[in-house]
Amino acid sequence: MSKRDTILEAALELFIKQGFEKTPTSAISKTAGVATGTLFHHFKTKEDLISALYLDIKLNLQDLLITSINQEALTSPDNMNGDFIKDTFHKVWFSMISWTLANPCKFKFLTQFSDSAHINTETRERVENAFSEWTTLFEKGQALGIFSHMPSDLLVSLATNHMFTSCEYLLNNPDLWKSESFQMALFHSCWVQLNQHTPSKLNSTIDKQQEAKQ
Repeated sequence: MSKRDTILEAALELFIKQGFEKTPTSAISKTAGVATGTLFHHFKTKEDLISALYLDIKLNLQDLLITSINQEALTSPDNMNGDFIKDTFHKVWFSMISWTLANPCKFKFLTQFSDSAHINTETRERVENAFSEWTTLFEKGQALGIFSHMPSDLLVSLATNHMFTSCEYLLNNPDLWKSESFQMALFHSCWVQLNQHTPSKLNSTIDKQQEAKQ
């Protein structure tokens, strides 16, 4: 492992345990086993360090998740059907949870610091661009009438929030992930909240609920 990566690993550990403000660079360099000058050689400020850590984790996720969303495939008419959208979404969903269970510290860092003001604008823009295919998947799904016609950024947030909530729960209950039936039920709960429901289907559901109460 390079000295840069060693510093990032140490920062990850300490930021999660102590928070950003309560973690001095001296503690990071000590945990990493490097001189403070070496830390500042790689990262001019602590803000640069946390931004680099956030970017590294996000790009690692991008390699795992977004590579399954081939941009050329999204623009191919032959792939534009419900099965393609659902299968691709499922790959991303499954990979996200599997990655979390394998990398709990990195996931905890994302939950704690994704909205941190200490992460610079340039880093956030790079991350947003790296995940553009994720938004495109929802836009294509809406065009096919698969996803609800809400703002696409809202759909992305709903899906992401569901996945993060599922990840947090499974970190505390990892044995549940071994059950295929649980995996299917959990995925279904995520998928249905994004689906397009026609008024007739919605009214039918309401009618059935009212009949059950009578």
